[in-house]
Amino acid sequence: MPGMQLHGFAAGPYNTNTYVLSHEGEAFVVDPGMHAHKQVEQTLGATGSELVAVVLTHGHIDHTRDAGTLARQYNVPVHIHPDDAFMLAGKDGVSRQSQVLFDAANITPVTDRRDLVDGQELVLAGVTFQVRHAPGHSPGSCLLVHEQFCFTGDVLFQGSIGRTDFEGSDPALMDTTLRGPVWELDDSLQLFPGHGATTSMRAERAGNPFLLQLGM
Repeated sequence: MPGMQLHGFAAGPYNTNTYVLSHEGEAFVVDPGMHAHKQVEQTLGATGSELVAVVLTHGHIDHTRDAGTLARQYNVPVHIHPDDAFMLAGKDGVSRQSQVLFDAANITPVTDRRDLVDGQELVLAGVTFQVRHAPGHSPGSCLLVHEQFCFTGDVLFQGSIGRTDFEGSDPALMDTTLRGPVWELDDSLQLFPGHGATTSMRAERAGNPFLLQLGM
């Protein structure tokens, strides 16, 4: 899409991928990890963009730690699937160790939350995505599917998938997600995961062992 710029960087103790997409003077951020707000601010300045939203692929604190900070600073809403909204306070659905590591006691609360809904057409900064509910790693994990790329959060990584041994995770639901919304992704899509390197659906369909074992 002409004029669209996508910036990505790793943030926080778990090297969580944070993405800033700017287009025609507006921008939104996907999964702002711990301390991401400073680099988001720099990216907005460099692109001359106004932040219009924060979007969360799921509720785990390594992906949401700076969501409230950015939402308050720029007076923008935070979009998340309602099944993961309970995690936004930073203390539920996460280990005690992670609460300490991510300073959950001092997390900035989200006051303007918008629900992501399966099948929803989400338009931000003039860019259109389809929301696909993809539970398994967490109850409210979502794929954000553009015609050229997809933000996969912790559902699908290069050569792997999200863990299903966390509180609220469900291996059976993950299997359903892999057979459904993940398998249905077009081969041409670039994939921007929550951790690790960018990949493509074509490469994952051909070589990801968790997709190969589906036997589809």
